[in-house]
Amino acid sequence: MSESFVDTTASLTLGVYHSFSDLPGDEPNDLFDPGTAPDIVAHPALKTDAQLQPGGALDARYLAKTRDIASQTQLGFTTDIAFTLYPQLSSPIPIIRNEELILIRSEANFRAGNQADAFTDLNTIRVNSGGLAAAVLDANNYEDELLYNRRYSLMFEGGHRWIDTRRLGRITDLPLDTPGSRRNEAFPIPEAECLARSLTSTLGGPCI
Repeated sequence: MSESFVDTTASLTLGVYHSFSDLPGDEPNDLFDPGTAPDIVAHPALKTDAQLQPGGALDARYLAKTRDIASQTQLGFTTDIAFTLYPQLSSPIPIIRNEELILIRSEANFRAGNQADAFTDLNTIRVNSGGLAAAVLDANNYEDELLYNRRYSLMFEGGHRWIDTRRLGRITDLPLDTPGSRRNEAFPIPEAECLARSLTSTLGGPCI
């Protein structure tokens, strides 16, 4: 971590972003929220699972990244929440931010047995990003709190929650909302990536 830009005294938004533009010929951010009739909605569990700030308001990350909408049903699934993280066609999408680096360092320290440092970093995110009170952490509840804070800190910035639950053997934490739904534990690698790998790899052959 000494060679990264991780810094608990710097802005949590400090980082590297993928840029977009609404100028002719440029690539717009198709995840933007038009503020009218959204076609990218959020799971209602984001609201019900959000922890409360000391004053009673929901987690500040939830409030900053979502908005209430008229209830709508798509494919048998009903929600009244939409994402508002990208309000413009030119809104950038984070690739890596200081906030994520602090969470990564927290987990790395926990796995290495440095619990005090791990707990300090995790509570830094709870307090400064979520507006939550510092948690009393121990070896038994750390993973739950890590998953919670990664979920809300990195919400709609990538597939972090699926990756986190899968790598920690907790993919059953993900809800099944409609009959016939399933939890995918893996996804196929695009053919173009397989071909590129087979051409550049010294081993050759298809990727698996």
